[in-house]
Amino acid sequence: MPKKMLSLPLGSLPEAAPKSRQDRRREDTRRRLMKAAYELLARRGFEGVFIQEITERADVGYGSFYNHFLSKEGIASAVIDAARLHIEQIHECLGGLSADFTEAFAIELRVMLHLCKTNERWGWFVINSILSGQDLRFGVRDILKRGVDSGISNGAFKYGDVEMAYEIIGGLLLLGTLKLVSEETPEDYPARIVSTALEALRVPGHKIKDVMSKPLPEIDLPSFLEAAA
Repeated sequence: MPKKMLSLPLGSLPEAAPKSRQDRRREDTRRRLMKAAYELLARRGFEGVFIQEITERADVGYGSFYNHFLSKEGIASAVIDAARLHIEQIHECLGGLSADFTEAFAIELRVMLHLCKTNERWGWFVINSILSGQDLRFGVRDILKRGVDSGISNGAFKYGDVEMAYEIIGGLLLLGTLKLVSEETPEDYPARIVSTALEALRVPGHKIKDVMSKPLPEIDLPSFLEAAA
């Protein structure tokens, strides 16, 4: 599979009217608050974050926070919603890379692990969000479910208990991501995680070897919440 450069789909949008200076400032303040919350959530999880820390990190007045969010729960939900959209956009970018269901699923798992390995903050954010019960886990689960269901319906995967297949692969990814961001791992560790997931789905060994030998596409995606509004 040739390497491809990927970018988030922008779609065909009508030309928007120019924003006022006040609107631009408001959007920039909201973005800085969300970025600060994201960074703190990645470091400590939901329970360890306080509004004053968010405003100090964002260099925003404490009172200004409430012009944008009602509570800590409100800003956390906004960040989680943005992260779910980010994951879905990545999924859409990868969607047309292979017509082979096993290969397409393997690419998706490999890219998810690659992003966590190369962006430790994102990896910790995913882990802490899932472990604290935030809704990001549903976004990840939905994509895994679609991949597994498609593979089973097309005969690529043969796991009998579909619900347990979701649990096994989700657990592999979560524990694998935790190890990737918290300690030194062998270069082939992400590939071993994906190979184990495919083995759990009863993919033949020769097929696993074939799909895992394909190079990953080169990924050109913006960092989460980094770009200015």
